[in-house]
Amino acid sequence: MQGTSPRRVQVSGRSVLAVVAVWGVAVLYVAQVHVPKNVLSLPGQKQARSTVANVAPQGWAFFTKSPRDVEVLPYGRTADGTWTSLALTPHSSPHNAFGLDRASRSQGIEISLLLNLAEKKDWKECEEGLADCLAGARAARKVENPSPEPTVCGRVALVQEKPVPWAWRDLVDERTTPERFLTLDVTC
Repeated sequence: MQGTSPRRVQVSGRSVLAVVAVWGVAVLYVAQVHVPKNVLSLPGQKQARSTVANVAPQGWAFFTKSPRDVEVLPYGRTADGTWTSLALTPHSSPHNAFGLDRASRSQGIEISLLLNLAEKKDWKECEEGLADCLAGARAARKVENPSPEPTVCGRVALVQEKPVPWAWRDLVDERTTPERFLTLDVTC
């Protein structure tokens, strides 16, 4: 079969344009159903709402996390007694190779594993700033880090922090406020 060339399927530009247009309209309807009320209104949008909600039920929340959710962040105690962040985030930073290094993603799982080893009574409320809360903190318990590649070791504080509401951003210097914390002696 020497000399035969593979068969090529000819697709017209109009066909490609038609497919792109159909998909574009479908994506537009899905987006319009899931965004808050706005000035844009599509024909048949009210009738399409239930169908779109059944076909694409997750909306955009599937891809994002609420910016108001609390976070548990790790802090490590240094030799001089101060506390420094052990967080490997943000994921898109240069030290994480702009998201290619996945260590920052696995740290959340590691923190969850450590939280699972703690008890409810280990948590202490934090009424002041983070430095004041952690100043006299003693380790509640000794635990072994079950992570295969641990990043959180030694005297560690796991601090539950709540983001400062956007409306208050100019009133305070910090972006988060600590709500409660627990301290652990973590062996790796």
